[in-house]
Amino acid sequence: MARSKPKLEIAKITSLREADEVLHRIADLRAEIRKHEADADIAVNRVKEELKQKVEPLLKNIEALEKSLAVYSEYNKEDLFRDKKTIELTFGLFGFRQSTSISVKKDTLELLKQHGFNEAIKIKETVNKEIMREWSDERLSLVHAKRVVKDLFWIETKENDVETQSA
Repeated sequence: MARSKPKLEIAKITSLREADEVLHRIADLRAEIRKHEADADIAVNRVKEELKQKVEPLLKNIEALEKSLAVYSEYNKEDLFRDKKTIELTFGLFGFRQSTSISVKKDTLELLKQHGFNEAIKIKETVNKEIMREWSDERLSLVHAKRVVKDLFWIETKENDVETQSA
């Protein structure tokens, strides 16, 4: 069977009264959507809580088993990891991996600046469009930017008023 895309019927509006009725309908539909979303949030939260209750003891058990394996590995490090850093067994692998990190203090950034170590400082450069809004079109064109003015249609329904009227 061939798929067909349902056609949306666009209502013909001939007066401000009809436009107001359309806004009323939109507000009612948005309120209904919010209700369904709230119901879904409640259901999802309930499922998440049930999952948390079921999984939490399992995660604690895994954590305890991982600690046991780490203690065993550390205690037997000389024998187990003399020639290799990883042990591969039937059900998985474990071992040691070298990790290096840099620890910094609150004044490290200032000291980097003072010593001129700029290569160790990250600077994220971005275009500040808010400032550029104030620029002339000529100035914008110098940096390959332009002002784009659009007349955008918008709708704002009065949900609170509609809920009061419907009640």
